[in-house]
Amino acid sequence: MCEHSPECSNGDTCQLVLENGETGLETAEYYCKAHLVLRIWEVENDSSMRAVSAERL
Repeated sequence: MCEHSPECSNGDTCQLVLENGETGLETAEYYCKAHLVLRIWEVENDSSMRAVSAERL
């Protein structure tokens, strides 16, 4: 995950909860703020996934 990347060392860690539209299972992913925005954009373009919540930790 990107929290181990040098580009993320200066940002807050955020949790993104995703729901798989096919199975209904939820998973949590962790990103810095910059990569969180990119990941949400990717999820919005993927019809099989849905962002449930995103919060700063």
